[in-house]
Amino acid sequence: MDRTRLWIIASVLAMAVVVVLGWVVGVQPQLDQASAADDQTAQVRTANTANAAVLARLKKDSEGLPELKKQLTALSASIPADRKADEFTDEIDALAAAAGVKVVATEVSDGQAYVPPADPGGKGGAGSGGSTSTSTSTSTATPSPAATPAPAATSAPAATAPVPGMPPFTSTLVNDQNFVLVPVSATVSGEYGSILSFVKALQAGSRLVLVDGVDVGPAASGSGYDGTISGFLYVLTTGAGEAAAG
Repeated sequence: MDRTRLWIIASVLAMAVVVVLGWVVGVQPQLDQASAADDQTAQVRTANTANAAVLARLKKDSEGLPELKKQLTALSASIPADRKADEFTDEIDALAAAAGVKVVATEVSDGQAYVPPADPGGKGGAGSGGSTSTSTSTSTATPSPAATPAPAATSAPAATAPVPGMPPFTSTLVNDQNFVLVPVSATVSGEYGSILSFVKALQAGSRLVLVDGVDVGPAASGSGYDGTISGFLYVLTTGAGEAAAG
């Protein structure tokens, strides 16, 4: 009876060991693999969802690509990679002819490397294009009594002062290695209103022009008025060495 009981106990223990070994060696690894597979599936689904969102955004962006290219072409013409002085002079001639004035002289100077505006510390405005800021107004000389009375003098818009305590906006993408200011001036003659129309057209032309000075007075010879307009063109280059190119 004792021997039989021992055999029963040994058999039960052996079966228990077999069950435990079967679980550890066979079942548990399979469960671990299944759990890992579920985790990987969840990660793949999350990645697929994120990729689908990115793909949808890229698809939407691609639909607007032609319009973006059109804008890029216009901006590239507005701020080219070199001075394109001859093309700008031709544009001045065309604008002057359309406004009904005669071009007396034009000048496109060598480029100047851009200098970011300094923080005024809430005490004043930043200079335009990194140069010393000056307030420029349009002056109209009074003609002789025998001449046609000059229209009322007009003032150029005053530079907008920055918010006190707020530094001027700058970008690391624009610096003295890739951005150039080109001083330009044009002298025209014609009627007073035609000269103002020319100035307006010049600022709305294909080339970006900052007009910072307009001086209109009686013509040096003959009737009408002479007007001298000064300002800056802009050049976006890949290096400061291209500043005087064009």
